[in-house]
Amino acid sequence: MDLIVATSSFLNSPGISAWGSVHGETAHAALGLAKGLRALGHRTTLMAPLDAEVGQSGLGLARRLSPLVFEVAGRDHERVVFDARLPSGVELVLLGGEVPSEATDPADATRRWAWFGHAVASFARQRLGQVRAQGESELEAVIGVGEGAGFSALAIREGAKAPVREGPSPRLLAGLARIAVPIDPSRDFTVPREALAVLGVAPDLFTPEGIEFYGQASLVKAAAIAADRVVALGEGARQALMAPGAPHRFDGVYRARSAELVSIGSGIDQAQYNPATDPHLVARFDADDTSGKLRGRSSLLAELELEHTATLPLLAIVGGIDKSAEEGLVAALGRALRGELLVVVARTSGSALDPALERLVRTHQGRIAVRTNANEAFLHRVVASADFTLVLDTASATGTPARAAMRYGTIPIAPQSAAMQEAIVDVDAALVSGTGILVPGVSADDLFGGIQRAVSAFAHAGWSKLRRRAMRIEGGWERAARRLEAIIQQLEA
Repeated sequence: MDLIVATSSFLNSPGISAWGSVHGETAHAALGLAKGLRALGHRTTLMAPLDAEVGQSGLGLARRLSPLVFEVAGRDHERVVFDARLPSGVELVLLGGEVPSEATDPADATRRWAWFGHAVASFARQRLGQVRAQGESELEAVIGVGEGAGFSALAIREGAKAPVREGPSPRLLAGLARIAVPIDPSRDFTVPREALAVLGVAPDLFTPEGIEFYGQASLVKAAAIAADRVVALGEGARQALMAPGAPHRFDGVYRARSAELVSIGSGIDQAQYNPATDPHLVARFDADDTSGKLRGRSSLLAELELEHTATLPLLAIVGGIDKSAEEGLVAALGRALRGELLVVVARTSGSALDPALERLVRTHQGRIAVRTNANEAFLHRVVASADFTLVLDTASATGTPARAAMRYGTIPIAPQSAAMQEAIVDVDAALVSGTGILVPGVSADDLFGGIQRAVSAFAHAGWSKLRRRAMRIEGGWERAARRLEAIIQQLEA
């Protein structure tokens, strides 16, 4: 098959520093699915806006001579097109011009994302015309990952009805399967009714059955109603989309499409998060020989001037920390550090949480270290050296922090959420089954209870077996890609 994965976020190597943000979550999912589909033998094109971060990533982008032309409300617009091929074989297409993430206000961001959707539709139309002329395999589906890219489903559906002007017929778009992959529907893009024309949307679509949502034109709803299938990254995520009273407020919309709302699961880039090949580590290791993990731990403790002992378990906290968890975290750590525990907190930037953590450092010298402005290499070393990690990004859509930790033999402790329940099997008291520790919420008692369970597991005779079991979990994107492949084939049939 020939497939386009359109995404609202692209990162060449979305690493630990991208955890805790919708941008990072979307990039993980889009790149993971694109690589998974390419590994199944499909021609896969990943399409995204070109922002400054991507432009400086050393991808070796080649600029096309001819710009991409797309129509909005009867006027033609152009975007410069840049091409590259990723090591995985995925073809990369980046569009220059207006960057949606750099919009100065929400209405402008909505317009830019809508225009990106129209550009995706135009690119798909060109591809369909080319393959028919050249006898190649025909484009079969466009998969929009993230709330910005989801509008491409509506742009393609409505674009197929447009009158023929020049170039390939717009009616070619009618044969495309349209897939929407929501990441965080609460991050909607909206404009009032009077701004419909600037989005290139016909007035008759502004209805309760169309894209109207609480008096606004909604891009999230546009994706939900126009896609042939809405794909959730796990059964828990699917249920969360339809749960009555869900924070994103689109539960009724998703329930109305429950027959077309399906789960494919989630995954992780197993090549990027691999302790046997990770270039950031002091010593590499695998599930059969974890001696390199111990050497890395020894090096990290010495660098941070923490107590250098193998008898105290090491807890890592990296990535995003939800504001709702900050108070509970400080209280839980204060209680836990009175016992047998070492802690490393590593983040890419400072926050209002820092003064409270610094007080813990002064109170428990040699037991806790805090590092802000940490680079990617240091973050990898922390995750790889720790015995367990506390995941406090409850909005994660893919469960990447927990899945990555397990790859390094670091047992995750996480508040229950749709993504974490998909990624983690809660361990039993005897450590016979399970891969991590789930706690009810982010209160001090919840987090302290999870840490205490981890400390007890560390002293258990079955600890090493638990660690090996977690490291051997097959958590790549291949299974999700196969399920997505089957959905597209079903639609094509």
